[in-house]
Amino acid sequence: MDKLSAMQTFVQIVEAGSFTRAAERMQLPKARVSQRLQALEAELGVRLLERTTRALRLTNDGRAYHERCVQLLADLEEAEQALRGDHARPSGVLRVDVVAAIARHVLAPALGDFSRQYPELAVHLHSRDRISHLLEDGIDCAIRGGPLPDASHVAISACTVHLGLYAAPECLARHGTPQAPEVLARLPRLGWVDQRSGGVLPWRLARDDGAGFDVPGLPTLAFDDGDAAIAAALGGAGVVVAAPFAVRAAVQSGTLCPVLPAWEAGQRTVSVLWPSRRQRSARLRCFVDWAVERLRHDPALALRPRDLVPADTGRPKPRRPRQEAKGQRHHAADDSGSGTGPVKG
Repeated sequence: MDKLSAMQTFVQIVEAGSFTRAAERMQLPKARVSQRLQALEAELGVRLLERTTRALRLTNDGRAYHERCVQLLADLEEAEQALRGDHARPSGVLRVDVVAAIARHVLAPALGDFSRQYPELAVHLHSRDRISHLLEDGIDCAIRGGPLPDASHVAISACTVHLGLYAAPECLARHGTPQAPEVLARLPRLGWVDQRSGGVLPWRLARDDGAGFDVPGLPTLAFDDGDAAIAAALGGAGVVVAAPFAVRAAVQSGTLCPVLPAWEAGQRTVSVLWPSRRQRSARLRCFVDWAVERLRHDPALALRPRDLVPADTGRPKPRRPRQEAKGQRHHAADDSGSGTGPVKG
């Protein structure tokens, strides 16, 4: 048995999630892929994967072995690059997991520039707001906001995002525009689900002068997806917490308005991280350096809620809802702001 090929096949099966997709990626017959895994399990004397008709699941032994295989294969590729003298020209595939709002508004528009700098490096960008396990999911590095998952990752803090409150003009016309944080408890609020605890996150506001306020009660609508939360806010469902850079276009178009812009609804430190067990290969190093530089110097990420208030009046200008013809269906959502929830990991 060629153990190296068997290890590579095992990693491909885990990352692809099925024997069929792994065979397609490796351009091998499905039977050959299955044979390699069976031979590897026989050699090790343990079962690495639990197979069902619907899914594959790593066993405890398989999870530990997968982490070691990923590390060993990455180290081997790095050593080969160094021997070939092409470590200055990164190549291969880099899998990156990025908070959806940052992927859409910051990194994705700039990836063309990155590709021109490193034409032999392919980046697979996963933009989502779900917490992923980097090694288990085959992710080389991630960009996340908020507390880091654990001490098994190396992280570089890139910037701090200041969150604010926003609502559609229809919502404010119906419930009134709050002039003090105490009023928020009487307005419909769109909250966020803590993916670690499963609970709804409370609202804690702060002001530059040191004042703070905890909004009593919990939001009645809660989301774990940025697109859904902002779409609900655009539809007039309530006040939502979001990063200013993510809703700037919606505020400028009048489809969302800042609410209590002197108050912030928390801060999120945005970090670039990767598994501590994984050596920083040339392709990982160049992407991390590029991403950190991009995040630190993007002026949109430094925006604060008060920066979205028009300077001439000191308060937002809600757009008057259009009067629609009788029988015409009303669509409150606007593409300019959808899919942009708060920065969270």
